[in-house]
Amino acid sequence: MEDLKPRETSIPSDQLVREMKEMLNSLISKLSSVGLTVHVLQNRPVITERNELGTFNVVDGEAALQFVNQPEHADKIICFNSERFYCHTEYLVLRSEYFRALLCGVYRETTMDMISIHLPAPGKMEPMLHFMYSGVADGALFEAHEIFNTIQNANFLGVEELSSKAAENFATRWKVFAVSPLFRRSIVDSEFVSSILELGAKNNVFSEGDKLRIIVLWNEEEEGLERIFPESTRLLTEHKCLEKTGIADLEWALDKKPGLFNTLDQSMFRVVYQRAMQDSARAREETRVHEDKIKNLSQCVRTLTRQLEEVRCNRCQLFLPRAAMKTRTCIVTRHLGEYVVNKGWSCCRQLIKRSKGCKPVSLSRHCTSLNTMSR
Repeated sequence: MEDLKPRETSIPSDQLVREMKEMLNSLISKLSSVGLTVHVLQNRPVITERNELGTFNVVDGEAALQFVNQPEHADKIICFNSERFYCHTEYLVLRSEYFRALLCGVYRETTMDMISIHLPAPGKMEPMLHFMYSGVADGALFEAHEIFNTIQNANFLGVEELSSKAAENFATRWKVFAVSPLFRRSIVDSEFVSSILELGAKNNVFSEGDKLRIIVLWNEEEEGLERIFPESTRLLTEHKCLEKTGIADLEWALDKKPGLFNTLDQSMFRVVYQRAMQDSARAREETRVHEDKIKNLSQCVRTLTRQLEEVRCNRCQLFLPRAAMKTRTCIVTRHLGEYVVNKGWSCCRQLIKRSKGCKPVSLSRHCTSLNTMSR
């Protein structure tokens, strides 16, 4: 070791570099002979098992998942909170504005092998890395216990595509997510709420009054601030939430957050009033139509009831349905009598209907006396 010191001063720099390259190549050759390969994360070497078929190409879709957290071809080790991942700059800058500015700019992280990043939420980072590499979102990112972490971390890292997918899932299942105490301004900003309203209206997943309910459930209040809602008021105006809101939804909103509507201009409620008047006129018309139908049906019921009433023959004292006075079948099955050709059916020897003409016979004719028949 002592002999090496004077030699270093006498050896030219270019010769020293060549010797170091030869020593390094010799070492790499020995590692390769035993099935190992060396990856250099800029200033930090990483030795892994060699994969003859493994090649690094920037691809999109599920094919890119093979490079997630793989030391081969990785040039960065990134610590997200307490988790470490082998990462590739080429994939990180694809969908993240944060990494695009961090690794492609003038910051010192461009030359660092290990970077520590403190995320605002303690969510799982590996599914998010899967999306940043492949563009395919895992459903676990949008579960009820994880979606708010996904929203915060996606906004922090500037992954706009993931934020849009989170907004779509939120709009579809807003009745589950909007009641969470995490649905507040410190976690979900007004821009994300605006994306929820836009995507929900675009995909036709909202019914009348849903946009108003989402804004009312979004907690804009912060400590130390007065009960004013400037961002909620702006969202109500921009997305025209009152135009398709029913009276029931508006009453619920006024009871839930009355302070929100104190600052609104009265002209905004003119649309609600006009629509209420139209709904009232339409309801009255529908009521009139239904009343007419009920009246007609009641008349039919009375007619059928009258036809099914049984009347008594004054002579033989047997009951006969009123409707049977107009048919031959009922008379045969329900009442005594006989049929005389060219004379018709008889009840107690009295003709009640002739075979020709088929005209209904009144009850008074059925009960005519024998004196009338003898004439």
